[in-house]
Amino acid sequence: MALPVPTEFNPTTLPLPHPDAYPGEPREFAMALMQRKDEIEKEIDTLKDILASYAIRHARAALARLYNDRQAVVDLLAPALEAAFDAPEAPSSSGSGPMVNGVKPNGHVTEPSATASASTSTSRTVPTASEQSAWPERAVARVNSVAPGSPAEDAGLQAGDMIYSFGEVSSTTSGGLQAVGALVAHSEGVSIPILVERQSPAGIQRISLGLTPRNGWGGRGSLGCHILPA
Repeated sequence: MALPVPTEFNPTTLPLPHPDAYPGEPREFAMALMQRKDEIEKEIDTLKDILASYAIRHARAALARLYNDRQAVVDLLAPALEAAFDAPEAPSSSGSGPMVNGVKPNGHVTEPSATASASTSTSRTVPTASEQSAWPERAVARVNSVAPGSPAEDAGLQAGDMIYSFGEVSSTTSGGLQAVGALVAHSEGVSIPILVERQSPAGIQRISLGLTPRNGWGGRGSLGCHILPA
């Protein structure tokens, strides 16, 4: 894009020296040409400086616009990742309609199958001493819902669980749910260790789980749960 030349700059428009103006004076004609050459080069240098300053301003403006565009994308990315973790369940043959996040339209919460319950009981473990000592101070996410038959349910994750670490992602990791989404996207078929706290009648429980992202389980997403920022 052409950059405007400031109005305060007035380039010289004098004609070039002509030999007819210096009859019999070749030396004077040569000196006039040399002087005009110096004037032209001076104007060129001035224009170069002007263009450089305008290019810097243009680059700064473009950089500010890119920073704003990046922030706009980041602002849109967080809710987009939250929606990606939202996994509505396919219609159930035993129910009267489709289930969304494990809840039927009549408001009754569906019970997990016996197979899922068995998987849950085997995947839940008490955190080791080292895990307890290194337990993060703050949660990174909260489980909003878990779809029946999903990898999240198979791992033993429940709605209301507070996730303190998701693999290597914790509250001190930059990116929050974005970092969780990136980890899940690269962990298909790989068990991810999760540390959760759960409210129970007996009090707060600290539980270590292993969640394996898996596509094709019958619902949306590879986890089958909806998590929100803590």
